[in-house]
Amino acid sequence: MAGLGSVARPGNSGGQRVKAAIFTIGTELVEGDIVNTNAAWLASQLHDCGFAVTHHVSTTDTEADMKEVLEWLVKKVDWVFVSGGLGPTSDDRTRNVVADVVGEKLVYSEEIWTQLGESYRARGFTVTEDHKQQCFFPEKCTRLVNPVGSALGFVSTIRNTTIVVLPGPPAELKGVFSSGVEPSIQALRLRKAKSVRWVCLGLTESGVSEKVAEAVAGQQLEISYRVDIPYVYVKVWIPDGQAEQPVIDIINAVIGEYTVSTGEGDPATVFAKALSAFPDYTLQFSDSLSSGKLITRLADLNVFDTHPVSFTNLPDNRSPSDKTLLFSLVPDDQERVWAQLQSGANTQTQQLKAPPYTMDLHSPRVRRYYSEQALHAWARMVQTLGPYERE
Repeated sequence: MAGLGSVARPGNSGGQRVKAAIFTIGTELVEGDIVNTNAAWLASQLHDCGFAVTHHVSTTDTEADMKEVLEWLVKKVDWVFVSGGLGPTSDDRTRNVVADVVGEKLVYSEEIWTQLGESYRARGFTVTEDHKQQCFFPEKCTRLVNPVGSALGFVSTIRNTTIVVLPGPPAELKGVFSSGVEPSIQALRLRKAKSVRWVCLGLTESGVSEKVAEAVAGQQLEISYRVDIPYVYVKVWIPDGQAEQPVIDIINAVIGEYTVSTGEGDPATVFAKALSAFPDYTLQFSDSLSSGKLITRLADLNVFDTHPVSFTNLPDNRSPSDKTLLFSLVPDDQERVWAQLQSGANTQTQQLKAPPYTMDLHSPRVRRYYSEQALHAWARMVQTLGPYERE
């Protein structure tokens, strides 16, 4: 696709990654009527292409707001990816704003009008004069074919910044990006950064960040932290050309004992996957602590759809029958908490780490914390069961 090759290429600015911004337009986004899934999807795609995404911005459909944001973004980044405002209604003003910012007039395309009419009539719809506004484009832009819908995207440039304009409907945005934008971006061979993730359980966010920051002090790394209690998610970007394993080893040395996953998953998903090796087993849970939080987590993972399951909130001292896995989550009189798995003659028991916050054992946060700790412990226990125990 013409027009994408003129932007800053990797190495043009001292070896820095090419910066991109995502600009989503729509009053419905700003007012919270719908979730901005376009921004999340685009950010993931752009990261995979090698961009450093530095800004997510949304505005109303008001032209003044849109112009103010776009003029600011083109001064900050190498690429701006815009979505929304390409439809046939009076509040679809993106093409007007982009043309104004890049200093070009809008030019009508009779060819696109003909194609639009044919497309609508083929699907049994009536094309109206209002649809003609979808046939105007900045004079020097490159149009992007929409394989899914009627709103064509386009690419414009201003100085050293490329503006890629995409439709707002998610299916159309993905179609235009995947077919007309991504292949050309990949051809630019942008400088990429490898991302590595840790999911931690047993430390607060500040506790994790202090350990990691001290361990990697002096290194040129991008690090982000995200909390979903009781988990802390750590994501580290390692520059292209820098060895990954030394960085991973340094971080593992300080948070490895608290790491329950090195991907996007958490102990619950790992536990559910481990259970898939025992499709013909009955699952029994003895849970006298979580007050239903454990049941909720397992239901979310569809465990009840794959196995017969029974629950009790009382200690279960019975030996499990054949083809039964008995999982127990039990506090003792010293407020220590234990996870146990019984399978036939095999019994595994583990004391769970105390939570990183001082609260009553039966507070909702602590109950959830121990539920997640138990799932992590049980997942590892299940993974140790030998084939002889599945017969």
